[in-house]
Amino acid sequence: MRALLPEDVVEAPELLALACLEPALHTLSVALVAAYPELLNELGRQRDPPPLASARRLLQHAHRLERAVGQYRRDLERARTLRERSYDDLPF
Repeated sequence: MRALLPEDVVEAPELLALACLEPALHTLSVALVAAYPELLNELGRQRDPPPLASARRLLQHAHRLERAVGQYRRDLERARTLRERSYDDLPF
């Protein structure tokens, strides 16, 4: 991901929040695995104590959110590219 420019923020201000969210999600994932190394093991999931089960769910949600943020960024970039192409097609 490249650094945000002022014109990026004018066009899509939510990118500022996403720029903060993405490293926070990564930090959360690393911290959860450090606190619960069992998260790396799929065995024994039915016997997870409540804090570990909650950590496992939180990690799954964090990964889903990371993927959703990535998709949103790709969609924004695709829309921007389409707009730029439509401007390039103007006859003057």
